[in-house]
Amino acid sequence: MKRSLFFLIVFLIPIWAVAQYNQKISINLASGIFDTFGKKVGEYDPMQMPNYQLGFSANGGLQIRINDRLSISAEVGFMNSRRWYYSEGDNNNYLYWYITLDTITYEPIAEGENYLDIQNYSFGVKPKYYLGPGKRWNPYFYAGVNINWTRAYFEDNLWVALDKFNMLDPDDTGPYNYNLETNFGVGFNPGFGVEFFPNERIGFNLSSGYYFIMLNKKNFKSPEREENFNAFVLQAGLRFYFIKSKDL
Repeated sequence: MKRSLFFLIVFLIPIWAVAQYNQKISINLASGIFDTFGKKVGEYDPMQMPNYQLGFSANGGLQIRINDRLSISAEVGFMNSRRWYYSEGDNNNYLYWYITLDTITYEPIAEGENYLDIQNYSFGVKPKYYLGPGKRWNPYFYAGVNINWTRAYFEDNLWVALDKFNMLDPDDTGPYNYNLETNFGVGFNPGFGVEFFPNERIGFNLSSGYYFIMLNKKNFKSPEREENFNAFVLQAGLRFYFIKSKDL
């Protein structure tokens, strides 16, 4: 038993040593913006996902170099858009509302806007293929696969105002949310970028890509509003080594 353990240790030490010499582990941090896109309006109502306004995105994780051209990173990410907007008719906001009792001047006794946001939390793996290994400017392609938890929060301020003025039906006990609220699904994130390393420890990067999330149809409250999440993402970030491997 002791002899077997000895040979196992002798076998593992060279493997560990090669991994320390040949691999480089770095930390990735990036932030930027995203913009959803797609069919803006359905048969009767505007769609939810394509009408979110420009949002904030950030992600961070570890990257392992497989060889000079191929690396794999494991990352957690966050996306947030705090505004939803769709206009119709005379450029009116679809979420805007007003209450009036005057049928002649239509002077409102109350007015405001409902609120709808979206947040997405993700964990994924992202292979990267570099085109210029060893150079300060190094373009690359990536293709990420991730798991996403998406949530949207809707605040019906019109219902609150109608309740305040006692204008609700007796059987109306609460506001109805017709939007998708939560979803757990798989996503894909292909794109391209470029890195610049002024020294051996710290590098900067700029990347652009496509972010796609498959949304479960069961989570939609209306078949006419079933859709997926599509967005363009633009990020800037940095990558730095916390374990510096030796060159052979």
